Order: sequence, then C-alpha cells, then structure tokens
Amino acid sequence: MTRMLASVLTLVPLAVAAPLAAQQFEGTVNMKMTGNGQNAEGMTMRMAMKGDQQVTIITLPANSGPMAGQEVRAIMDPKAQTVTTLIPMPPGMGAMVGQPDAKGMKMIVDLSKTAGPAAASKGDIKKLGTTQKIAGMSCDDYQITDENGKSVKACITSSLGRFVLPDMSGGMGRRGGGGGQPAWVKAFGDRPAFPLKVWSDDGSTNMEVTSVDRSPVAASLFEIPDGYVDMSGMMRGRSGGR
Repeated sequence: MTRMLASVLTLVPLAVAAPLAAQQFEGTVNMKMTGNGQNAEGMTMRMAMKGDQQVTIITLPANSGPMAGQEVRAIMDPKAQTVTTLIPMPPGMGAMVGQPDAKGMKMIVDLSKTAGPAAASKGDIKKLGTTQKIAGMSCDDYQITDENGKSVKACITSSLGRFVLPDMSGGMGRRGGGGGQPAWVKAFGDRPAFPLKVWSDDGSTNMEVTSVDRSPVAASLFEIPDGYVDMSGMMRGRSGGR
C-alpha cells in the first residue's frame, strides 16, 4: 500500500502557485500536461485560487494503473505552511488500514521543512522579444537554459503569481527543498512568473493552460474533508524522517 502511495505521489508533478503576498486573481486555471518527463502524459490540472489560498485538482492519466481517471486534490494552507494531498482509495484498500469506509488517504507536507529558499537557479534566462495570447491572457516568451545546457521555452505571465513545485512526496528520495523542480521553475526564483505554456526546442508542448475561469471560487473547496486516512507518518518513516 505504501508503495502504491509513493508511486502516485511520484507521478503527480503537483503545481502550486505560491504568491509572495495575497493574490488579486480569483478563479480557476485549467491546464493539460502532454509529456514532461514525469509520466504526466494525458494529465489535466485545475488550479483554483482565492486570495492566498489554492487548491489543485489533478486527474491522473491512463498510465496510472488502478488510479487512472481518479482525482487527486491538494490544498495549500499558507498560514499553516502545509500542503495536504488527498488521494482516493481503490475499492477494498480501506480494509487494509482498518478503515473499510475510508474515502482515501491524505499526506500532509510541512512546507517550512521541505521548501527551500526560492533562490534563482544558475541557469540562463533569455527574453525572446515575442509574445503570445494563451487562454485569453498575454505572456512573454523566454528561453530557459539550465546549468547542463538543456533548454526549454516558456510563455510567462506575472498576472497569476509565482509558480513553484513543492515536494509532494514528503521528502521521499530527495534531499532539500524543491529538488524535483525543473529548471524553468527554479530559474525565476522569487519573481511572480506563471507559465501559460512550456515547450521543448523540438516544438513539442510539455504544459499548456487551456482556459482561465474568473468565476468566484467557493470557500468549501479549500476545506479538508473527513474520512481520509493520514499516511503522513508512514511516508516520513520510509524517507528517513525529518
């Protein structure tokens, strides 16, 4: 069971827009992943933001085995500095943890322990001087080259806050905060930079925002429901603790 949970958390390249101050934007950003080197082919995301609150809902792709098509929800609490990931439980798995009626599992990550300083990486950022309009929003094109010479292009807007990838695995297999972030995320450091599209030099798209819904977001979406088995302690034990 813990192996399955670890596999799902590894599969989910969860995106959390973490603003330095309360966001002015309220609404939902919808995006699709079309291949980013993390088994994300066919994955879709919905990121709902309200002030400094955010919830990200991810639909797992077909290559997720028994979890294919299931929704994983992650709730970011900026005051508590936590991200709580809610993972639905396949039929019959609840009995394995002594809770046959459990809705699923939850994993709580302390961002103050896993998220390192948002320092810019050693890569190179080059503004290309071109712009695009994606999902009704304007963005500027950049080429981002990491310290190993690998580059991608991204169309960046500052209107949606700062885009980071916190360590959703609770530190499993990683050392330090943000170790799993791609170079195009780390390159901008603390600056508000949200990618509306990321693509490789060969033209293949890795991630693209498909729509931005500015409708008010219900406060209930940020509430953590009952009925989820807390697996945080078990996963921390597997990763050597903190």
